[in-house]
Amino acid sequence: MSIAPRIILTTDSYAKAVIEAALFASGRTLSPRELADLSGLSQERARALADDLATEYAARDSGIEIKSIGEGYSMQVRFGLAGRVLSFAPKEIEAPLIRTLAIIAYKQPIKQSVLVEIRGNKSYDHVKELVERGLINAEKFSRTKLLTTTPGFADYFGISSCNPQAIRRALLKDKRLVGVSPMYESLALRLALDYIVVNPYKPEAVDLERLKEIELLVLAPGYAERVKQHYTGQMLEAGVRTLSQLKESAERICQESGCGDVEPLAVEIDSLLKRFRQRAKTARAIKPLTPMIEEMARDLRLIVQEGGLTVAPDSAGIEADILVPAHQPYDMDILERIVQRYEKILGGKS
Repeated sequence: MSIAPRIILTTDSYAKAVIEAALFASGRTLSPRELADLSGLSQERARALADDLATEYAARDSGIEIKSIGEGYSMQVRFGLAGRVLSFAPKEIEAPLIRTLAIIAYKQPIKQSVLVEIRGNKSYDHVKELVERGLINAEKFSRTKLLTTTPGFADYFGISSCNPQAIRRALLKDKRLVGVSPMYESLALRLALDYIVVNPYKPEAVDLERLKEIELLVLAPGYAERVKQHYTGQMLEAGVRTLSQLKESAERICQESGCGDVEPLAVEIDSLLKRFRQRAKTARAIKPLTPMIEEMARDLRLIVQEGGLTVAPDSAGIEADILVPAHQPYDMDILERIVQRYEKILGGKS
């Protein structure tokens, strides 16, 4: 009976085997420090062995590859094969984390402070984990961080390019990417649209690039001709002076974009309108001094008469009994903008 020869592993070959096993078992990017701690080697030597492994896997044209991602290393399905085996892959990234990652991918570069506004304080933990997995970068930016996807993100999801535009197109698939000016971002968030923010009125270089990506642009009424100088795609002028206009515009946006959910916002608007119109029944008559105020009065079903309280936007430079705020901050919630104006009209004299 023959006896198989006993293989004695050298220190380096054993350490390399440990690194290979760790990369296989972890399912995430491991840093040189982690590889060093596991193998008992220095970080420099652990990195060199990981590079050797990557070269060996590449040389034998394996279905698995070891990639250097950021400062770490990851074992994954070779690029080009990911699409074929995706359905067999374990769902190792939980749904909440995927949603946070998708928002970063859509809107990159995105400030962490903005991400927190969208996803809440849980975003801090999500960002930390996504950085550890090698899927995003988080660079210091003023008092917050600027978040972008990494080349490892594209590799992980089998996307042919790590370019932000290519990533958005791959994630959208059959959906339409909506572009919104800053004033409409809160509306896009409320409707859960697939969107990016762009300034179509005075576009800078980054805006011009984003205008090439989008298939539907939501903008303020009256600006279409100006925007046509920079954008030739479909435009939707969204009137949002009144609650009724906001509801109608939201429904049109969801219909035209083929994505989003208008129902929660529509229910909230209907409830607000009911309450405001009930209050309007006992309010004093008004005299609108501009078309904007006329539209609001009709929506509220207020009594309009010559001797009523005069009402004008505070930006019109007109003396009036009631001055309604017209130029609120762009980052103010779009529904709250209208509510603030209605409260001013129904509240009486300024």
